[in-house]
Amino acid sequence: MKILLLGAPGSGKGTLSEYLVKEHKFVHVSTGDIFRKTIELNLEFADELKSYMLKGDLVPDELTNKIVKNYLQDLVKQNHSIVLDGYPRTIEQAEFLNNILELDKVFYLDVNHDVLEKRLTGRRTCSVCKKIYNIYFSPPKVDGICDLDNGLLTQRKDDEINTIQNRLSVYKKTTALLIEYYKAKNKLITIEASDSSSKVNQEIESYLK
Repeated sequence: MKILLLGAPGSGKGTLSEYLVKEHKFVHVSTGDIFRKTIELNLEFADELKSYMLKGDLVPDELTNKIVKNYLQDLVKQNHSIVLDGYPRTIEQAEFLNNILELDKVFYLDVNHDVLEKRLTGRRTCSVCKKIYNIYFSPPKVDGICDLDNGLLTQRKDDEINTIQNRLSVYKKTTALLIEYYKAKNKLITIEASDSSSKVNQEIESYLK
């Protein structure tokens, strides 16, 4: 089975991907992982990719497509179940993907905007053991202090409210088009993902049978 996860930052795509990998032996494919692996192993297009990433520039569609194609072709040949996360991001990438594999289902993890903001801005990480808390949903016993080792809890710069609002705005503009694209192809399944991950997993299970 080949599936795509769509959803805003904080919608739970990573958590759901982990579940599918663990319980159903899916291979998780994200552009971030593919880019890192391409550079680490010095694969084809590594130097070109590195030049964009070092400058902090967006990697162009054409290069992204070439790298993803190289990676996906082997998985398709081996008939792996694949969960795509973060690719495609544009209609052009979606059209390109159609030439590599056919998606069975596209799950859109729909989360209330206020819940998304709280999931992201509420995230705190222990400076010692790196355990992650959320001040709204899974707070520490003592404010600002890790339960395990009394380490100070910190907030990442990109989890601050202004950055989060910008990320969500950019996401909305780009992904809205993909949602309509896959809806028109009768591939889109909307999952209410404001609830706990266990409820999301249960609902996904009903579509995997």
